[in-house]
Order: sequence, then C-alpha cells, then structure tokens
Amino acid sequence: MKYGVIVCPKCGMAKGVESNKKTTTCQCGRKIDLTHMKLRYMTDSPLELAASVAKANAALRGGGPMPSERKSRKRDPYTEMTEKTKAVKDPLERMRLIAVELTVLRSEFTVDDLRRVAAIIGKDSAEDMLARLQEHNLVYETDAGKFRAV
Repeated sequence: MKYGVIVCPKCGMAKGVESNKKTTTCQCGRKIDLTHMKLRYMTDSPLELAASVAKANAALRGGGPMPSERKSRKRDPYTEMTEKTKAVKDPLERMRLIAVELTVLRSEFTVDDLRRVAAIIGKDSAEDMLARLQEHNLVYETDAGKFRAV
C-alpha cells in the first residue's frame, strides 16, 4: 500500500493519507478531496509516513524548509514476481507461475533468470526447478539454454 503526506488548506497541518483513497478528513474537521491535492513523500512504510508527517509539521510550524521529498524506488521485477507467487501453496503451481511470469517479463528466460528468482525464494536451486518444470512439461527449450512457459 502506498502512503503520502498532504497539507490541509484550512489549518495548514500535514496529514498522512493512503494514496488509494479519494477523500479524508483533517483533524480540524475539513473534508479534503485527495484528487485535487498533491501527495508528497510517497512511501510504502507507515513508520516512514509518520516520520514524514512529523518533519513536515515541524517545518510548517517552525517556518523552516520542508524536508526533501523521497522518490519512490522502482522495484526489481524479480522481487515483484516472487511476491506474486508467495500466495501459491502448491510448489509445482508456484514454479509454473514463475515460468509464466519470466516468459512475460523476458519472452525467453535462462537458468540465470531462474537463479535470481531461486535466490529470492530460497527453496530450490534453479537447476532443480528447471528439471521439475521440464519433467512436468510446463516449459520448453526454444534455443540452447533458453526456455518458455507452455
């Protein structure tokens, strides 16, 4: 979930909000339409959000400069892929989903791509995963060392 900081146009206080919400109510009672507000300090962590709100309020009340905005980092596609597959309990189905995601990401994947995923997951080695995928006919070899999901 993404969070951001806004500044209330009525009272001038900073407030932390969830970015997927459309409205929020400030502590002063004003209903704020978030579609018209600029979200600052985007973060994934509620703890970072609380720290950002505290710094923004201190800067607003003390008249000092606002803290620099934190840019959201682009996440590694292999990490995102493994997070999608964590919910799947069946190991064979999880490996099939990994093969499909790698095929979507790279069109053809190699053992090195599987190694990166296996390092994040930490369960099987890439060679074992590939052997099981081929054994169950879930991937096929398009070229020497390059694979695709069926």
